[in-house]
Amino acid sequence: MSWQKIKYFIPNLFTATSLIIAFFALRFIYTGNFVNASWFIAISMLLDGIDGKIARLLKAQSKFGAQFDTLTDFVAFGIVPGLLVYEFVLAKFGLIGSITTIIYILCGGYRLTRFSLKNHKSNVKQSFIGLPIPAAAGTIASAIIFNQYLWKKIRLAESFMVITLVVAFLMISKIEYLPLDKGNRLSKESKFFLIMAFLSLMIAIKYSYIIFLIWIMIYIFYGIIRHFILKKKE
Repeated sequence: MSWQKIKYFIPNLFTATSLIIAFFALRFIYTGNFVNASWFIAISMLLDGIDGKIARLLKAQSKFGAQFDTLTDFVAFGIVPGLLVYEFVLAKFGLIGSITTIIYILCGGYRLTRFSLKNHKSNVKQSFIGLPIPAAAGTIASAIIFNQYLWKKIRLAESFMVITLVVAFLMISKIEYLPLDKGNRLSKESKFFLIMAFLSLMIAIKYSYIIFLIWIMIYIFYGIIRHFILKKKE
């Protein structure tokens, strides 16, 4: 196999691994091990971030890779987290819980389709319009992990419904979220988030259950606050 073929295979291997990890998360969901399922979604998020970076570093972007990545994202960060929060708590609400789950999955599908169409028109890495679906999935997963360690038996069922609906509508919103990198250069905002990520890793060994949630919340509220500040300046 030539290097030309290998360099296209490497990022797709990470994407495939992300999909496999999502499958195991699904298995944990149906055995009632919701915390492990949430951590597997977190691992899938990490792999999702790596595959695109590797593709850019190797200059191995392809239409196949983009489509494969979109499909994987829909399964790993749309369907799996939707089923996770449904089985965890939303099933108690009956039809309303089912509708909430469906709204989340549909908004995730819409978000990915809009992103794919935008990227198809331009090869330049641009800002994300609407909350990226991995961040939405991470919000659900981190809330469940946080619940296990701090809320414990006090499951605020309604709060998970609110969280699911909020991240669903943030995905289809017009709020701009910046990617961590633009090409090979890092913006000041990107450097801030990378420093935050590094500090998070330093203390995540002991407080992993809360660091995951805090990191996701910072990213979400950063985009919302930035959006309103820019609107006010217009």
